[in-house]
Order: sequence, then C-alpha cells, then structure tokens
Amino acid sequence: MSEGWKIHIAPAGRKPFMFVAKFSGRDGSVLDARYLYGDGDLAVFLEDLGAAKAGIGQLLDRLYSERVAEISIDVTEEAMEVLAKRPPAL
Repeated sequence: MSEGWKIHIAPAGRKPFMFVAKFSGRDGSVLDARYLYGDGDLAVFLEDLGAAKAGIGQLLDRLYSERVAEISIDVTEEAMEVLAKRPPAL
C-alpha cells in the first residue's frame, strides 16, 4: 500500500542547501521539510521515494525555469518508514 504525497520544491534560502522539499499528504498531513544540497541530491531523494526518472527530469526543468515546482508521488510504506526515521537537516 502507498500514500499519495505532493512534494513542493523551492530554493532553500539557507546555505549550503540549494532546495527545500515540503510534503503534503492527500489527507492534509504534512512532514518536516527536507533540505537538499543540489540536483543530484534531490534526484536521488525523489527516486528513493518512488518518483519516476522522467518525472524527476521534468521537475528539474521546471525548477530552473520557474524556481519552484511540485511533484506527486505515491510513496510506499517502506519509503515512509525510512523518511520518518531520517531526521530533517538543520
């Protein structure tokens, strides 16, 4: 079983990070924001959550043209457990 999450990516506004990822679930739940260092870090993070490579590529294209982007991912229970155990970056 998986849960649908919308992940909003924006400039981090805090060094040394490039992006901040904010999560919102279909049920209105939210998770702590995750700070990411760059394109590769963001791509691996999203792929680990279950995003398709094509969707990640499109998201990165939007980020560079519009500075913000969103992607919807059906995150598996296993990925949610890993995400919940991983502390957000300070």
